[in-house]
Amino acid sequence: MRPTQYGRNERGVQMSAEVGEKAPNFELPSDDWDRRVSLEEARQDGPVVLFFYPGDWSSVCTDQMSRLQDEIGRFEDLGVKVMGVSVDSPWSHKAFADTREIHFPLLSDFGREVTEAYGVQHEAGFPKRAYFVIDKEGVVRAKKVENSPRDQPEVDDVLDDVEKAL
Repeated sequence: MRPTQYGRNERGVQMSAEVGEKAPNFELPSDDWDRRVSLEEARQDGPVVLFFYPGDWSSVCTDQMSRLQDEIGRFEDLGVKVMGVSVDSPWSHKAFADTREIHFPLLSDFGREVTEAYGVQHEAGFPKRAYFVIDKEGVVRAKKVENSPRDQPEVDDVLDDVEKAL
């Protein structure tokens, strides 16, 4: 089923990635413009945590991505790959990652298809702040979608969800 506006399919049914179900696969350009990243390939080495965020450069998003980078070793110690997803362009992601010294992939969902498929499209057009823990088999093991763009998950809470999922 192809997503349409605001995460609904052609029949108007809300689409989302639910715990216990297969995560929608995707392939998106990364902040390394020459490289596309697919969920299927990313999870071959182990679990993946997808962090959807409204956009590069805002103070809250900058804080969230910087905090994730500061704690990336804790995810790596668990064998977990971290990826950020927003609707910004690869060029914006590259500049943002270089400026903020972010070394995990930032993926460009410029067309909003992945944001819609995961059911995290805000009515204003940007992704809601959310995370999904996806195991090596591609099953969503945990998720959290924030109600306000200002709210962000605590890294310890995400890691707790990761540890429960492993």
